[in-house]
Amino acid sequence: MRIIPDFQVLQLIGEIALGIVGFSAILIGLSRTSAGFKPPDVFRIQMLTFSGFGAMFAALLPFALFNESGNVEISWNWTSGLLSLYALTGLIIFPLRMIALHYEYPSLFPLKLVVFQTGIIFLVLIFSVSIMLGFVDQKANVYTGSLMLLLLHSTTAFIRTVFYRVD
Repeated sequence: MRIIPDFQVLQLIGEIALGIVGFSAILIGLSRTSAGFKPPDVFRIQMLTFSGFGAMFAALLPFALFNESGNVEISWNWTSGLLSLYALTGLIIFPLRMIALHYEYPSLFPLKLVVFQTGIIFLVLIFSVSIMLGFVDQKANVYTGSLMLLLLHSTTAFIRTVFYRVD
């Protein structure tokens, strides 16, 4: 069965991700004080850009890897493999830093949020590895779901950055 991604949906996800990152950059830039950003804000901005740009580039990746004459399985392996690598990188970078910030700023980084944000990246890793290893039949749907999770991650980081400020 040849299951290729829905390129219109991927384009929409890429546009939404770019919109979140762009709008965030404007709001964050306008709300910046002369003292600059405090460590929690810097971390949340890094998380926001990681997941926002991750969703955008992962949405664009199939445009480059899928073609009419190519092998669909190889394209899925590359696409999901790169997304897996990206999610794994996020799991290496963010959870430990978030836990450290939880101890320093417990009201800004409650444990529920740490688990939620880490869980999203972990689910993206699990879903993308499942696609790569052939554990799922509906690869396009699972891949799209992974990108939606990255959008949720980015949106959560955006909301936390804009509305939950460091005192």
